[in-house]
Amino acid sequence: MNNFEICKLFFNIDFWSTLSGFTGAVLIFFFGLPPKVDPEGHINLILEQENEEDKKKGRKYKRISYTGILLLALSFFLQLLRILFAN
Repeated sequence: MNNFEICKLFFNIDFWSTLSGFTGAVLIFFFGLPPKVDPEGHINLILEQENEEDKKKGRKYKRISYTGILLLALSFFLQLLRILFAN
């Protein structure tokens, strides 16, 4: 590939749509909040206490999974733009 082809690839809407969709799916796959992580930080054995480490982990996973959903939505939006302005 020469430099012109690489520049053309980075301005291609299909490239960005595919990249954002794939990245979003990977983020959701790995950072979707698993059931064993309580977002409120409660310890299952003693409900009066809250585990601050689990609360931080829950917030981190939630933020990354929302980023993945946003990237998937961006992918669909870019595909829609491609269809609407194909002519």
